Amino acid sequence: MSMTPTPPLLSVRDLTVAFRVRGEDAPVVRDLSFDLHEGETLGIVGESGCGKSMTALALMGLVPNPPGRIASGSIRLGDEELVAAAEARLRRVRGARISMVFQEPMTSLNPVFTVGEQIAETARAHLGLSAREARDRAVEMLRLVGIPAPERRVGDYPHQLSGGMRQRVMIAIALVCEPQVLIADEPTTALDVTVQAQIFDLFRELQDRMNTAVILITHDIGVVAEMTDRVMVMYAGRKVEEGPAADFVAAPRHPYARGLVNCVPRLVADPPDVPEPLFEIPGLVPGAEALARPGCAFAPRCPRAMPVCGREFPPVTASPGGRSVACWLDAEGAR
Repeated sequence: MSMTPTPPLLSVRDLTVAFRVRGEDAPVVRDLSFDLHEGETLGIVGESGCGKSMTALALMGLVPNPPGRIASGSIRLGDEELVAAAEARLRRVRGARISMVFQEPMTSLNPVFTVGEQIAETARAHLGLSAREARDRAVEMLRLVGIPAPERRVGDYPHQLSGGMRQRVMIAIALVCEPQVLIADEPTTALDVTVQAQIFDLFRELQDRMNTAVILITHDIGVVAEMTDRVMVMYAGRKVEEGPAADFVAAPRHPYARGLVNCVPRLVADPPDVPEPLFEIPGLVPGAEALARPGCAFAPRCPRAMPVCGREFPPVTASPGGRSVACWLDAEGAR
């Protein structure tokens, strides 16, 4: 007996985000489509400037306008279309149904309010709690994210906490309303490896408890292998590869994805006297003005580029197991 597939919790179709640059629209995210299911963790990877964080801001309705805007496409959260939603409606959705943990907590937390007040503000805005109830909820959330002595820490200011504790406060704010979707944008970049491990253990525990769908934006392939179910690779605002995390780490197919995986240092039991140099992807991510040009944006950096790569963006080739890649090397008839 065949089973009906579960509809996605979040569905993004043909999303394009453009910024006004020198009088013209420059797309920084272009024709992006993906789905996210309940309880799933999707990793979005790529170098800085590839459109990962801008995708997250678009999902939250936080693209700075001007100079940016969502030029086209659809973002559906359940049965609700967010692109066409009014700002008043988006304010009710943000924090309640979809939340975000930002990269640097010290610049995201307000230095003149206690951490308890900042957690309670979200609870009061979306859950309609009284001041006392919201404070109790803040203490509960601090305890949930593993901050010791939450009854005392609820009255602390951000500068009184360590980097790891501030990041836990950010997670508490994001989860206080138990959202369906949590976006974590490089949530452990400024933390040491021990605190990173604690934060990721916390994500797993909270996700198991709340069945929250997570979008994890990162440049760390080790985090991708350990934390995610699926991976989407972005380059120059486009999706170039998508598939199960284990398949991506073991055998990436797009030349850019292979470069990202090969850049990771590998430990060997018996190193040679002269170690091999660490692999690097030549060149730089193109600027916004270059993203509107035809062809594959990775072609100038690609060791296997063909003439067609500079003329047309490749079609997306799907294969069994939920993998897809946008590369002329995979397109039918390219070989």
